[in-house]
Amino acid sequence: MRSEPVEAQKIPLSTTDSIQESPNTQIITVMNRAYYGECFSRQPDDTLDMLQEKARTLGAKAVIGVRLVPMVDERGIRVMMAYGTVICLED
Repeated sequence: MRSEPVEAQKIPLSTTDSIQESPNTQIITVMNRAYYGECFSRQPDDTLDMLQEKARTLGAKAVIGVRLVPMVDERGIRVMMAYGTVICLED
């Protein structure tokens, strides 16, 4: 089986919180404002991809306590917010 390059691997996401606050954690948030028309089913996956990319740029090893929050913006367009706690482990 061929593995993806490290930079292409997805950061693990979890909806369970099992870590105490530490200096190696921080909460991150992303907002997906892309217009999907009638194709709403892609929005959660795209929003989680955005969250993983932001975590990757911070050097995170995982994101826990992930939540997706569907919203409607001031123009009446459906948007989605995702947030979670990033875990940055020291080597």
